[in-house]
Amino acid sequence: MRRSVILCMVGVVCLGSAIRAGPYSASADDPGKIDSGIPGFVGPAGQGVVDPSNYVNPAFVAWASGYLNYQPANFVDPIWAHPTQALGPVSGDNTQVVSLGELNAEQIAAGAQPGRITMTFVMSIGNGTGTDFAVFENGHIRGAGFFAELAYVEVSTDNVYFARVPSVSLTPNPVGNYGTIDPTDVYNLAGKHANAYGLSWGTPFDLQCLANDPLVQAGLVDLYFINYVRIVDIPGSGAFLDGAGSPIYDAWPTWGSGGFDLEAVGILNKSPSPGDANNDGAVDIGDLGILAGNWGRTGSTTWGMGDFDRDGSINVGDLGILAGNWDTHAGGEIPLPDPLSAVMLLVGTPVVIRRKIGRNSSCANGANGDSKE
Repeated sequence: MRRSVILCMVGVVCLGSAIRAGPYSASADDPGKIDSGIPGFVGPAGQGVVDPSNYVNPAFVAWASGYLNYQPANFVDPIWAHPTQALGPVSGDNTQVVSLGELNAEQIAAGAQPGRITMTFVMSIGNGTGTDFAVFENGHIRGAGFFAELAYVEVSTDNVYFARVPSVSLTPNPVGNYGTIDPTDVYNLAGKHANAYGLSWGTPFDLQCLANDPLVQAGLVDLYFINYVRIVDIPGSGAFLDGAGSPIYDAWPTWGSGGFDLEAVGILNKSPSPGDANNDGAVDIGDLGILAGNWGRTGSTTWGMGDFDRDGSINVGDLGILAGNWDTHAGGEIPLPDPLSAVMLLVGTPVVIRRKIGRNSSCANGANGDSKE
């Protein structure tokens, strides 16, 4: 009986998504949208359904294993103030969360800092194809709307410089305390997908959306080696803005488990193997092309440019790493020249082998917001 009720709920959500107003995904299964939710559970009962016959989505290669700098704001009951509840795989249990707290109007006016937490991992997140990681909150469907407590997502390589994922909020007006939003009006804000009461969907994040971020361009945040994910609560009064400068509204103020309630953070794409500049799983001519296009560059270099030894320059040392890990190409084995010959090829005929390396991306337009801890 329970399973049939849950599946009915999923069917209603899918039907409802067709009449939503905004351009982004609904709160549950909504295939084809730029930010379609990532199912926490898969199996016989259906994607995104929490059921004994289902299992945690094996697409996730790792989950948050630690935390730093848990700094909640007000209105968090002690039961919701345990960061360890956000470690490990998603559970779909809306009570297994850590809350970031809520700011009231006076604190917002005074410039108080919203609640936040930084999650750590046993492996680095890498900028692969499509979604690189997902964040699970305990938002849930309520009538025709969605109860959401939203948060910014920021990423860092060194826990010093954090690049904020550019976001969009089209919600036109305040929704009040415990009001609802239309999730199709929200993009790249954690908490817009249902992960409670029998459903489990995570909000996807694609690191490629940060490719033009100033901190990334300066080499201070390396999208191929993200070691920290910081979640920053958004008090939904409208005082906090999206990447384009528009106000963000969500349920505000909230108490008890006030503000964003983090349940889990899962990795879908890990950092690449040595020599794999484009993180496509193979060390081949595409990676050699990237190395060629950046040959001799110094200063603001990243793994994705070919700086495999991460010493701030792209040179023969990086070529040696690529050569030592040469793999196969879609067309079969490609002989790699010895390092000296390759250097001559790179320097002497760069136009021949330089080419743009494309990748699938799930990014919409939006300004970036960066910060230094």
